[in-house]
Amino acid sequence: MVQNASPLKVRIFHSGYCVAHGKVADPVRGQKYCRFYATWALIEHPKAGLILFDTGYAPRFREATARWPYQLYAWLTPMFLQEEETACNQLKALGYDPAQIGTVILSHFHGDHIAGLKDFPNARIVCSTSALQQATSVKGWAALSKGILPDLLPRDLVQRAQTIDDNQLGKLTDERTAYDLLNDGSIRLFALPGHGRGQMGAVVQTPDGSIFLAADAAWQLQAWQAGTLPRSIVRLFFDDWLAYRQTFDELRGFALRNPECRIVFTHSPELVDLQG
Repeated sequence: MVQNASPLKVRIFHSGYCVAHGKVADPVRGQKYCRFYATWALIEHPKAGLILFDTGYAPRFREATARWPYQLYAWLTPMFLQEEETACNQLKALGYDPAQIGTVILSHFHGDHIAGLKDFPNARIVCSTSALQQATSVKGWAALSKGILPDLLPRDLVQRAQTIDDNQLGKLTDERTAYDLLNDGSIRLFALPGHGRGQMGAVVQTPDGSIFLAADAAWQLQAWQAGTLPRSIVRLFFDDWLAYRQTFDELRGFALRNPECRIVFTHSPELVDLQG
């Protein structure tokens, strides 16, 4: 699908997890409570340097949910995190200075995807226009209902943001429309509306094939492959349920047309086995 792309490396990590009943993600096969790991990706590009796709949880998530009404966020999705699991500390363990991260691609602004964002003060922040507009305009109950925790947003977020209009992001029904982030075919961005406002995913070309970092377009690979939607209660905090269902289905069509592309979802449990 991506031709003549620069060689690069993608590594998957996780920074903490929250717990919820398995039937929320998979009403058919889900059993008991399970862990929803907050995974993120390190993209090592030979020319553009170090790029993150999302950042996972960080201890400041606890601070951001310490007061009302944001306490409800922590009650509904209890977070568990060891200090060494943060994106910042895992990068240090690899020998990288967090200041070396030049770009952070945010799929969307939910807390489990952006809690580590403040640890990368030198990075440009790539996000969709609608996602940024929502994240910077809602407070209190309005923010909580959209999964936004204002205290997780860097003060200079707007100044550092490279926004992409939603209509410029690729459509899952036509791979040719993808937004070419680095103008070399190595990272191509697609709109994944429905779960969070302005959610987007990234198709990354590696020497071993392409990987679609599809964020929360689905929560578990097995359920998505079977065509099983999450439990209907999630409509209460999804941005647009009808758009989510359309994205869910269109991504299945994308997979059929691009069988060589590996599609991965942030919280799907098999990703934890791919770390590093």
